[in-house]
Amino acid sequence: MRLKIILFTIFIFYMIIAFRVYILSVVSHNHYSTLAKNNIHKKIYIKPIRGIIYDTKHTPIAYNELRFSILIKPHLKSNELNNTLYFINKYLPIKIKKLSILYKKQNSAYNHKYISILEYLEYKKIIPIMPILKHNQNIKIESDYLRIYPFKEKLSHILGYVGKANQKEIDKNPSLKYIKITGKNGIEKEYNTFLTGKLGYKNVIVNARNKIIKELNITKPISSNIVLNIDTKLQSFIYNMLKKEKKKGSIIVMKTTGEIVAMINYPSYDNNLFVKGISIKEWNKLIHNNFNPFLNKAIAGLYPAGSIIKPAIGLIAITSGKLNPYKKIYCPGYIEIGNRKFRDWKKQGHGEVNIFKAIKRSVDVYYYKIGLLLGIDYISKNLKRMGFGKKTGIDLPNERSGVIPNKDWKWKKYHKSWFIGETLNSSIGQGYVLVTPIQAAINTALMATGKLPTPTIAKKIDNTLIKPKQKDVLTKKEKKLLPLIQKGMWEVCNSPGGTATNYIDKLPFDIAGKTGTAQVHSIPQDVKRRKREDELAYWKRSHAWLTTYGPYKNPQFVVTAMIEHGGHGGGAAGKIVSEIYKKLIQLHYIKPKGKK
Repeated sequence: MRLKIILFTIFIFYMIIAFRVYILSVVSHNHYSTLAKNNIHKKIYIKPIRGIIYDTKHTPIAYNELRFSILIKPHLKSNELNNTLYFINKYLPIKIKKLSILYKKQNSAYNHKYISILEYLEYKKIIPIMPILKHNQNIKIESDYLRIYPFKEKLSHILGYVGKANQKEIDKNPSLKYIKITGKNGIEKEYNTFLTGKLGYKNVIVNARNKIIKELNITKPISSNIVLNIDTKLQSFIYNMLKKEKKKGSIIVMKTTGEIVAMINYPSYDNNLFVKGISIKEWNKLIHNNFNPFLNKAIAGLYPAGSIIKPAIGLIAITSGKLNPYKKIYCPGYIEIGNRKFRDWKKQGHGEVNIFKAIKRSVDVYYYKIGLLLGIDYISKNLKRMGFGKKTGIDLPNERSGVIPNKDWKWKKYHKSWFIGETLNSSIGQGYVLVTPIQAAINTALMATGKLPTPTIAKKIDNTLIKPKQKDVLTKKEKKLLPLIQKGMWEVCNSPGGTATNYIDKLPFDIAGKTGTAQVHSIPQDVKRRKREDELAYWKRSHAWLTTYGPYKNPQFVVTAMIEHGGHGGGAAGKIVSEIYKKLIQLHYIKPKGKK
């Protein structure tokens, strides 16, 4: 019995040894062989260079300059860190204490990557000392690119800017972990996927010291360049004009098919401030500026529409079957509802008014009566169809919808019923009505051509053209009667008594349009004499609109101007709009073929 136990024990012992030999010789061999293979085969990612943005004439308006970063090895002890920083300070003037704090913030037991302490160093500064710095084993130098915006304030709302990718952005696009920079606003954000591109990589063999001993293959990184419809000569011309005249607001120059040739907001900001990281001082200057230089007013500024909405409402009315465009309505200077008088801008009234005179003279009473005829819900539904109260679809982020109110909207927002007086106010673009300049521009294009365009900034991605879309939103009856509205808009700019006629310079062709004086504060009922706009304090003056298209016979361009607190639309913007059409001729966008 004892012998059997001894033999069984010996048998088990040898089985254990055999099993261990198997583990060590077969399983462990495969395991460590795999580890060894991983140690010598390595994939190294290659960052793409961000795509260049050009204007329509192929002038670079956002490009990259070669720069360098200095990084320090992680897990250095205090004396090693200090010695390394003092070594760098021999060749570059640096703030040692500040960089020491920066290093320690990023240094941790879990971080095994070199820590960046100096970024975007210029080529001419780093190249002469690069061999010396590289000789220090604690220092690493990496090349990088700095995004440059040469036109600064003039194009900042269009281009936006780039900045360091945050964790949320990296989670959405893991390649940003290596690329680090991403678009934060404007075209840089809207077309970020194309501009950022795709990582390249190379498969290499490295030795135990992580030194590359052989390259196996390489896949190059790719990114796309973008050409815009924007003309920087026109853009700069308009920006400088607004700056010289100290007029705040927004101007849009758009082909009637939708291509945005210029889009200016004044005041503006320098987008280069954001590339390296804006300082708290500069940021506070921007966000606490009463004139909102950071806001892209063209697509996100909300303003009462005032009278620029009247051509669209006129078209809605004369095609409704409830208003004969030729029938004259008497305007005594007011309309009375209950115990309240809704006044016309002209105190003594306009007398007999048809649709042409209503547009030409911007007759409020005529539109009050349209409001009573049609009702707010009918007007609201059709204005939205014609481009107001919803996003236009422009290829820029942060566009706002504006407000074209109706009964349901007021109930949802305020839990209050709609009043008939609010219909009258809405019928002249006041009350709750809020629009953006880009909405005014596309509606003007609709009045000019019968097609509603989608405004488009980008022209081409690499060799792929971007063609703006045009929507067919008008009914057959609206298309048939549209020339009546166009005639009224022509009279605004050309006929004696037109609200813009005296302010438009002589041009080699006719233009058509609509002025608007959008009140920003209400006038009490007991006020018998209204103050002139120039008598009011700046912030109480009305916003001034002038939206136009030309040439009248062959509509090619829309020019929409919104001057904040400018007073009368024609007076504030007529000269500016005239100069823009002259510049369009000079730049060969419009070839004059005579007047009407």
